[in-house]
Amino acid sequence: MAEAWPEDLEPTDMTWGVVYNNRAFTSSLTNAQQIASHPGAYWTCTLNFGVLYEEDERELTSLLGRLQGMFGTVNIPSITRTRTDNIGAPVVASAVAQATRIQLRGMTASTRVFSRGDHITILGEMFEVVENVDSDASGAATIQVNKRIRKTIPIGSAVEYRNPYCEMRRVDDTNEWSVQPVVSSGSYQFREAF
Repeated sequence: MAEAWPEDLEPTDMTWGVVYNNRAFTSSLTNAQQIASHPGAYWTCTLNFGVLYEEDERELTSLLGRLQGMFGTVNIPSITRTRTDNIGAPVVASAVAQATRIQLRGMTASTRVFSRGDHITILGEMFEVVENVDSDASGAATIQVNKRIRKTIPIGSAVEYRNPYCEMRRVDDTNEWSVQPVVSSGSYQFREAF
């Protein structure tokens, strides 16, 4: 089970990204390319902690210790994509493997429910909404997301849209941080766990 991110532990800055699983085939005669897209895209995240006082340093190092390098997983929040509005209680109506569209139900009827750039989490997997979405008269909508669904998501799975997060693991097994007399610092890389 993934560790929860400590609520009071905030990085100085975060770098988010997605690594897609595409392959390019380039002609040696004409330099024309054909691109093949495969499943397996994943989020990456680098967390930088520029100034950690003792309490935060202890919180961070104990979390890293619980993760034991690449072995454990942690739910890293997408802190710039939180929401406070209420669009109902969205759940999955259909989300099949390899698709980039997810059908949802249970939302407020006939209203804008998602905007470009919103993040959502379903069963630990985070997606970015890439087009604005309005619900229909029954509170249903189809959203287009930034990466393929890894495996079919069960109907009725809850959608976290207020506090999205991604279940991630460290990209290496080394835990180290810089310590000065009063403060500490460190930088840690994660990738989506699946």
